[in-house]
Amino acid sequence: MQRPLAHKSAVGLLAVLWPGLIGGIVLVWRNDAAPFEIFVGVFWSAVWYFWLARIWLGGPMAIGLMRKALFAICPIMIAAAVAVGIADGEVYPSQLVGLAAALCGIAGGVLLSRGDVKKWSLSTVAVRTVRQPPDGIAFDLRSAALRRSRGRFGCLMMVVTVLMLLVVGVIGATLPEGRGTNAPDYIAFMVGVVLVVIIGIAGYIRLNIQARAMGVLTITERHINEHPWPRLRSVALSYKGEAAVVDGISRYPSARLDLSFYDQSDEHHLRLPDAAALHRSIAEALSTHSPEGVFAGWVPRTDATHPVR
Repeated sequence: MQRPLAHKSAVGLLAVLWPGLIGGIVLVWRNDAAPFEIFVGVFWSAVWYFWLARIWLGGPMAIGLMRKALFAICPIMIAAAVAVGIADGEVYPSQLVGLAAALCGIAGGVLLSRGDVKKWSLSTVAVRTVRQPPDGIAFDLRSAALRRSRGRFGCLMMVVTVLMLLVVGVIGATLPEGRGTNAPDYIAFMVGVVLVVIIGIAGYIRLNIQARAMGVLTITERHINEHPWPRLRSVALSYKGEAAVVDGISRYPSARLDLSFYDQSDEHHLRLPDAAALHRSIAEALSTHSPEGVFAGWVPRTDATHPVR
């Protein structure tokens, strides 16, 4: 599916918005920029454009989070600019820059809310099934899990970064002016940056390990993965919690594939990625290829978590 013009325009507006905000800050900045303050600006810029990169690639969560942030923050910026103008009876260049940046943000949020942008965004993370066996279908669970988990983790890291900087800002607001670069808020910021980087690297490594464990699920007329159908007493898709409907497709939380065998008492459990389209495709494949009476469909579970193999 081709990238919509509205998406390109929104990313362009948001790319311009950040330099506009920086320009407004520079206009009201009354002190010489210390190296640390320059570093803070570079860091924020890196976070912003990393976020935009995720949006450009079509990440649904990055786009959704950006829409919420724009519609929450930009009206506040507009109200603040108007309030300052009314209170002072004068319009400053910094107000005009901030107002223009806020309007760009609202326009970008409206464009990202369009239906064609949402449809294209979902298509970029659509699960692709690889037909390997002639008598069945193979699902690449690893790739599906990575597409979902990386997007979520990237958005989570953005939120963690913002919260860390807000905490540092609160610390700085309680300290006197004229403090040196060894002040607690500067130290807290540097420590926070290091921790965020460590958490980010460790998180992505963990996501890759978890996704690799899922591997490929193969369902044919003869077997599920390496398990022949005559060996299986029952096959079920289980979930924990309340199922939700996403674009007309049911998404089941904590979904997994449960296999029960005639020749052993232990069950095998395979965790599934959190993707509604994938859930539907696996259920259809099991209904089509399993012997009569073996596939139990979707069943809720309330028991404690079993080992996943």
